[in-house]
Amino acid sequence: MALPESPQQQLEWEARQRPRAAIAAGAAALLIFGGQLIRGSAFADAPRADGLVALERLQAPGPVNGQPSLQVPVAQYLDERMLGFLLPSLAEGIGYFCLAYALTFLAAATRFRRSQLPKIAMYLPAIGGVLMGAVSIAGAVGRITDVNTFLDGEQTVEAAQDIGYGTISVAAQVLYLPAALAVATAYVLVGLNAMRAGLLTRFMGILAVITGTLVIIQLGPFPVVQTFWLVAFALLLTGRRPGGDPPAWRTGREEPWPSQQELAAQRRKAAEARRGQTAEPAEPAEPAADETDAPQPVAAGPHPAASRKRRKRRR
Repeated sequence: MALPESPQQQLEWEARQRPRAAIAAGAAALLIFGGQLIRGSAFADAPRADGLVALERLQAPGPVNGQPSLQVPVAQYLDERMLGFLLPSLAEGIGYFCLAYALTFLAAATRFRRSQLPKIAMYLPAIGGVLMGAVSIAGAVGRITDVNTFLDGEQTVEAAQDIGYGTISVAAQVLYLPAALAVATAYVLVGLNAMRAGLLTRFMGILAVITGTLVIIQLGPFPVVQTFWLVAFALLLTGRRPGGDPPAWRTGREEPWPSQQELAAQRRKAAEARRGQTAEPAEPAEPAADETDAPQPVAAGPHPAASRKRRKRRR
């Protein structure tokens, strides 16, 4: 990917691409989270195979593989609600395509300001996002294909074991791991370097690393952390972030965030400046009058009558 030659050209390119990247980030948050939520809600009341009945069948005479499968009601439920399963998966796949665009834009902005970003990080968002989108769509198509094949066949226990092992389903399963690794690595590399370049705050940079980790280690049914990060990134790109854009978005150059020691020094200087402004200067004292100019008090001597009385007493 050819990069602009000057910061001004880079800023002009980013000004054209930022609205599209913001829409892509917001759409990715909505479609990925919404697709998984709708799909999970639509099949929350799906029938489940009874484990006790399965144990009872094990005691029945004859081979188990030839008996009717307990997965028949589940397969019929999925077949009747095919669009309710396919459409959310399609929305999720498109969401990952949007994620690829948004992260690729951030990688390009970071690469211009920070050459330490590995070149592979420029392509990982597109590779991972496109693969994850394809996995989501192919997985749903493969599941529906396998279910239809099962329902059109003998519907035995042996036939039910082939659900999820059709050609499309296996291809989706094989692609999932490299796709997830690419997306996770893109989050970590691009997020960390964007933070060091000053394009992301420290909070968003660290949260990008956590998001990448959770792509591999899923702690819940829905990508809550990823959705929050994408929404915050979309707000940043639209210029509606509280506090405004980080300086690197305005200068086109790397603007590293100050260290903790530098922040502490800045806070001390600001506190000293505030104390200096609030302290009122002391008024100069008025010069004392010269003692030589002031009238000197006259020492009062003893009264003459009092002196005569003291002399009479002594006599």
